[in-house]
Amino acid sequence: MKRIYPLIISLLTLTACSNESQNATDTAQAEFDKKQTEIKKNIAEQEEQDRPQFELPAVDFTSPVARVDLKNDEEIITSVGLPVVEKESGANQNGEPMTTYYFSEDQRNGLELSLSREFVDVAWKYDAGNPQKAYAVFDDGQRITRALLGGEIGAGLYSSIVKGSDIDAMTFEDGTAVNHARCGESVCRYQVMR
Repeated sequence: MKRIYPLIISLLTLTACSNESQNATDTAQAEFDKKQTEIKKNIAEQEEQDRPQFELPAVDFTSPVARVDLKNDEEIITSVGLPVVEKESGANQNGEPMTTYYFSEDQRNGLELSLSREFVDVAWKYDAGNPQKAYAVFDDGQRITRALLGGEIGAGLYSSIVKGSDIDAMTFEDGTAVNHARCGESVCRYQVMR
């Protein structure tokens, strides 16, 4: 009988410790779940802030856009449909020669293309405070995207990034590769490998 009491006390202690351990695990899991929910909420809020904050032009499937040869600089520049306002020579991030073409004198609203041997950088800057000009710049961005990638693929990429998608790298069935595609608070951009 004397041995039973210590055994019973040991069992009760172990049970109490086991319950405390389970409670600690439940508490830790609840905190983890709460933090996970907060992180997802913050990511969603950031995506909402990053995407353009005005009514964007819808993809116009009724007007065909001819796909350009990615190796032909003149064809790419002509496909923009706007005169080149300024041209600047420089180097890309790998030190290779690159030429940047600006299609607007307005520093806040305009399309720019940077062409190098390795890739085509496309960027359009927009001022959400001037929706009329911004709308026109998005039309230009849509047109060049469709010209570089083809109607359907270009329209899909354009639609994705203006809705807030952030694409680090994507390769299409035809082998065309696009990197760093995203829209921010005042600029949309992507890079097409040549």
